[in-house]
This record gives sequence, structure tokens and C-alpha cells, in this order.
Amino acid sequence: MIIMVLGKLKFAMFATFVLLFGTLLALTGIVVWLIAPGLYAASVYSLLIVLLGFAIGITLLQYLLAPYIIRAFTNMRELDEKEYAWLHSMVDDLVKKAGLKKKPRLYLVNDGTPNAFAFGYGKNHAYVALHTGLIELLNKDEIKSVLAHEIGHVKHNDIVLITIASMVPIFVYYLIIAIGSIVARSRDDDNGLTGIFIFIGAYIAQFFTYLIVLYLSRVREYYADAFGAAATSPKDMRTALAKIAYGFPAMSSAKAKKYEKTRAFYIADPLAAVDERKKRDSQLGKDLEKSVKKRETEGAHLDSSREIEEAMLWEREAAGAKVLNVFSTHPLTYKRLDALYEFEKENKLNPKDV
Repeated sequence: MIIMVLGKLKFAMFATFVLLFGTLLALTGIVVWLIAPGLYAASVYSLLIVLLGFAIGITLLQYLLAPYIIRAFTNMRELDEKEYAWLHSMVDDLVKKAGLKKKPRLYLVNDGTPNAFAFGYGKNHAYVALHTGLIELLNKDEIKSVLAHEIGHVKHNDIVLITIASMVPIFVYYLIIAIGSIVARSRDDDNGLTGIFIFIGAYIAQFFTYLIVLYLSRVREYYADAFGAAATSPKDMRTALAKIAYGFPAMSSAKAKKYEKTRAFYIADPLAAVDERKKRDSQLGKDLEKSVKKRETEGAHLDSSREIEEAMLWEREAAGAKVLNVFSTHPLTYKRLDALYEFEKENKLNPKDV
């Protein structure tokens, strides 16, 4: 496996865009070559414009509605400046390091899974969401690294770039259908079997270009990791990734830093216990708090370091892990950890250069 340090990483991103849009141009050229002899040039261009417009329309609709859908179907709420001031302070610092003109709005998702993500419309209209599970699992330095990773996505305009790239498979799908349909009609071969083969060809072409988009997404993750490492610490970025991916360090909190407790983790605020239902929820919250404290005093139930080593070994050697990586938007964790070690070797990375 070739570790992509910053120079190789930028080249990989450039090459991926060339491959993706080069494929699109090649298929468009095939359309013109196949159908132009039987149609006026204006008709060919009209067909391509209609197909491109359709693909852009679908992508634009997805782009415009996505933030609303995410907020509507995710148990999230926006955090104002007075609440979780330490999180806002971290984001303020990272925004300066990223050179962003506008600070992303910060959201908290009431979900126990350790996760974070960026969404929105671009650099000046971005949102960053943190799960309560992430705040429970990570220490503050690691949380800042995760925030830096997400700010890196905003800085690199990944939201817009991936949206544009995702338009290509849609366009390619309808382009192949158009090619097949026109060729079939020109040959008076308009039976059901031909239609099936056309749709199969369209799906294959869409699948191929979609794999390129997935690869582009994985490369952008490396790039966001690089910014996270440069803006905070490669070590904190690594331990945060290991905790999120493998989870085991959460079971050794006696040796780890105290986790930052959040009231949002609990089902209800004890101060709001008015009716019977709220009283029950409040009691559950108290019971959960006692349970967390009790678990901390128990120490580790597993050998965390050994379990992580075995998990990484599986990722490195198992064929199934490599197959999963091809169809994933994120690289395998061990690859990201290896890349972070390589970034660290480049001495002090300047966040402005990443």
C-alpha cells in the first residue's frame, strides 16, 4: 500500500477528477460518433444538453434539499454560543487556521454512536454536527482533532466537489440509455431483450463511474485528515480515529482522560421533571449517570491495545476488508492511521498549506 503524503495526495485528487470527467467526455464522444451520422448536429447537441440538464437538475435538487432532510430526520439541535462554549472556542480557533470567512454552524446530535459530519452548501454556508456519543468517548484534544477534520472538509469545499462528482454517474446512466435506444431504433431492433441489455449496460457504466466517485471521496478523507493533523496533532487525530473505528479504548477509561460529560446524553433534563413521564425520564438520566461512573471505576474489561492490533491486522490482511474498502466512502482505518504517521514525518505541517 502506497502511503499518500501531501504531494501524492493532491496528485491523486487531480488524477481522479481527470479520470472521472475524462470518462464522461469519452462517452459523450462515443454518442456523437454513433448517432451524428443519422441526425442533424443540432439534434445531437440538443440530446446532450437535455441529458446534462436532467442530471444537473437531479443533483441540484439533492444539493438544495440535503441540509433540510438531514436536520429533519436527525435528532439534532443547534448549539448557541453560550452552550458548550468550549466546543465553540475550538471551532473558532480552527476556522482561523483554515482561513474561512464564515464559521460553520454547530449542531449536536442526540445519538450514542461516535460520529461527526459536515454538511451544507459550501464554505460560507456549512454546518458541523457532533454526536453525543463522540463527546462521551473522546477527550477534548481528540474532539478538537475530529472537529478539525470536519472543518477540513469545509475548507476544501468537499461538500460541493462530491456533489458535482456525483452528477457524473447519473448523466452517464441516461447517456448510455440514450445511445442504446437510438442505435436500436436505427437498426429496427426495438424488442424487449435489446432494452434489457441497454439497461444492463447503463447500470455497468453508472457503476464504474460511481466507483470513481467513491475513490474520490476516500481521497478527500485523507485530505481532511491531513488538515486535522496539521491544525491539531497527528497523535490526537490517530487516537480519535482508533476510538471511533474500533471502540475498545472506551472500556479503559480508568487509564484514559476523563470524558467530558454532557447533559444532552441523557433522555431528559432533571430540572424539567414536571409530569410523571418527565420524572421517569429524569430518573433514568440519573441512573445512567450512576452507571457511567460505576463503569469508569471498573477499569478495562478487554486488553484494548491487543484488540486494536487484531482489528487492524484483519483490515490489513482480510480480502473482505479490501472489498469493503472499494465500496466505501471512507478508507480503511489502518490506512488513515498509516497516512497520519506519514504526515507527521513531514514535520510541522502548516494548516494553510493543507
